[in-house]
Amino acid sequence: MSRNLEIVQKTSKVLGILSKIGYICSIVGAVCCLVAVSILFIAGKDPEIVAKIQQGSKLTIKQTMGACFIGLVYCISSILITKWHLNYFLMEQKEGTPFTEEGAKAFRTLGIVNIVIPFVAVIIASILEAVFKSPHEVRPDASFGLGIAMILISYVFGYGAELEKKKGASEEKSEDK
Repeated sequence: MSRNLEIVQKTSKVLGILSKIGYICSIVGAVCCLVAVSILFIAGKDPEIVAKIQQGSKLTIKQTMGACFIGLVYCISSILITKWHLNYFLMEQKEGTPFTEEGAKAFRTLGIVNIVIPFVAVIIASILEAVFKSPHEVRPDASFGLGIAMILISYVFGYGAELEKKKGASEEKSEDK
């Protein structure tokens, strides 16, 4: 194995671990948001509890629930994205190289996922912000540029896969002679 491919494999392993950590943290965040929404929903029916909750806050129960729902949307989008990343890195490690046709297609899909899912999450979060009159500021995700870069890099991986295939074919021809 070449030194560069070794570095790619080690980096892929580290990024796979980080993706798994991000995936687990996103699940924990989503559960916490669901618990908070449930508590606020139940507590919102008792005026005494509502008064205590709002004592240290400028937000209403409805606004706080909206912020929790927005957090839930972002956590779910993060769960989806990190799971896709994790699957890619596991596949890449199994293949031993990013230069396979399957790997290039998977990386391209990952780039598309990095564009589409955050875009959809921002739309849903904006709707929730309006419905709940939440002061939470919904900002577009910066993953659009990352997604475009990943799509472009996937074509480099595809080209590398073609070169590997041609190299293998020419080696087979030279062995047949």
